[in-house]
Amino acid sequence: PARPGRAPPRAGADLGSGRLSAAPPLFALIAKNGAGKARLRADLAGALPSTFARSGPAWRRDAEGRFALHAPTVSGANLLAIRGAPAADGAAALAGLLRGGARALACLGGGFAAVFWDDARAELVVARDPLGQQSLFVREDPDLYLVCSELAPLLADPAFDCRLDFESAVHYLQFGSAVPGRTLARGVTRVPAAHYLCSSGGGPLLRHRYYTPLGFDAVKVATEEDAAHIEATLDATIERSIAPGRNALLLSGGVDSSYIAMTAARQAGAQRFDAYTVEFSAPFQFNEGNFAQIVADAAGIRHHRVTLDTAQATGALEAVLGAAEPCSAWAAMTHHHLMAQIGADGAGRVISGLGADEVFGGYWAFFKSYAKQRRFELSWPVAGQVDATDGLMWSPSAARAKLFSGIPRFFPDQALRDGLGAPYSGWNHGAHLVEFYRECRRLKPDAHLFELMVAHECQHRIPELLFAGFEPIARARGVSSAYPFLDPGVATLACALGATERFWRLDNRWRNKRLLRVIAARRVPAAIMSRPLFSYTAPIVLWLQDPRFAASVTAHLRQSGLWRTGLIKPEWLEHVERQVAAHLSASHAKGFPYVEQLWAMLTLAAWYARWVERKT
Repeated sequence: PARPGRAPPRAGADLGSGRLSAAPPLFALIAKNGAGKARLRADLAGALPSTFARSGPAWRRDAEGRFALHAPTVSGANLLAIRGAPAADGAAALAGLLRGGARALACLGGGFAAVFWDDARAELVVARDPLGQQSLFVREDPDLYLVCSELAPLLADPAFDCRLDFESAVHYLQFGSAVPGRTLARGVTRVPAAHYLCSSGGGPLLRHRYYTPLGFDAVKVATEEDAAHIEATLDATIERSIAPGRNALLLSGGVDSSYIAMTAARQAGAQRFDAYTVEFSAPFQFNEGNFAQIVADAAGIRHHRVTLDTAQATGALEAVLGAAEPCSAWAAMTHHHLMAQIGADGAGRVISGLGADEVFGGYWAFFKSYAKQRRFELSWPVAGQVDATDGLMWSPSAARAKLFSGIPRFFPDQALRDGLGAPYSGWNHGAHLVEFYRECRRLKPDAHLFELMVAHECQHRIPELLFAGFEPIARARGVSSAYPFLDPGVATLACALGATERFWRLDNRWRNKRLLRVIAARRVPAAIMSRPLFSYTAPIVLWLQDPRFAASVTAHLRQSGLWRTGLIKPEWLEHVERQVAAHLSASHAKGFPYVEQLWAMLTLAAWYARWVERKT
């Protein structure tokens, strides 16, 4: 039920114009060479892009011209520019870093992007939080590195010639994100989650890892004592996630969000929370509101069903397609709508169950990849001499076929061969997989298959697809987000769990998230624990049948010059559009992969038109 005077969601806000979001971004300049130092010493204002905060008292410049930071916390000659959760107490964060150096980054807590000057060590550190909740980008100009926690100010700079990174574009069409460590814009990279870049006054920024979910103390098979430890760790994380005042909960009525709702209400009192569930309007009939209501009633939490109709979805589509980073998850439209309502209601914090499926094993892609790799292990002829996983990485082609590469796959191999022009159709992502998994094996030589898969999710899909797509939407509404399942302590414990703690047979069917369900069953209503397994995704097929939504999709596809680059064959777009049209009229699942391909091409084409061609 709506509260009196509750403002309706505002759809269609421009998230991609280059304007700053509700929380100002982090800005920094770092000299690459002597010429860069001379520029920073002589004329800081002239070195700043027009889209950066302008010079003034808020900027602190190193006397030698090695760097300049915007609005830093200062302690003597030491500086810290930080955005995200630890920024609320920048002095404490700076003190911790001065005591421990870059190693203390893992102890800051919450999502953050930071640039830290340690004067005693003469070291500049550019860092991103362990799970990548906050983004951090670096644009390399001839003499300077330009650092920003948002991508739009770097792309919208009139002096920047934005060009497409074609390899990243192929990676995006396959997996929904750019090549690891890069963006779709050539010359603009991102700091990977759990990493920091280091400079001592010129030259390349050297990259270092400071966190991994791979550990040696967590257990593969959990005893009752181990399960109790995981439960206590998760509960403590939920308690830390609760902000003063009123908090919003994203409540789907699934096990993950229900566990958070029941736990948070018990810890802080139900009156502190408002639960929000999206309700897709008729004729769509698959909604989760009734399940969410069961949980809200059991916890005593106020519950709001936020209706999303096709007209509002069309407005949200425009906002999503205008973002500085394209989002390959169309759930971004739903998130935009929910965040608009939550922001209008005045909640400053939203707590989400995102991440439970990724770290506890809720996706069948994990199960299928595990089965595929186990079959390879059993057929590996020299198991006593070479580990099968290591042997799989001898060949990028074999790695490409069998190693876990993430949850989404928009363009399967055949579509790549048929839909992309040469040489893009022959691109092999296996080398990137091998690079990541070899690093994992160096960190933990005996890491089992599920550890490797969860580590891949934590390094790639969670930060570069989910957070990259959803977090800017919330921040633009002045809402901070907390994800208890993605706390590093929880992620490390969950990462270690083996196959038997994730999947099991019940009533002649495979079930997922076994250990998490065991823990949740003691607290979550029985009706939720026994609810049927079903994917409640946004009804994009229904929306595509609406002339307004379809017209917006067609306009963004047709106005883009992406089809003239040779990356995607124009006839493949026409083929996909025909297949989608046939799927819409037939109303069966056979053509759904083409809907996913259409969305991937749509978001990439809209990004290209906006940032490369400068069309608005």
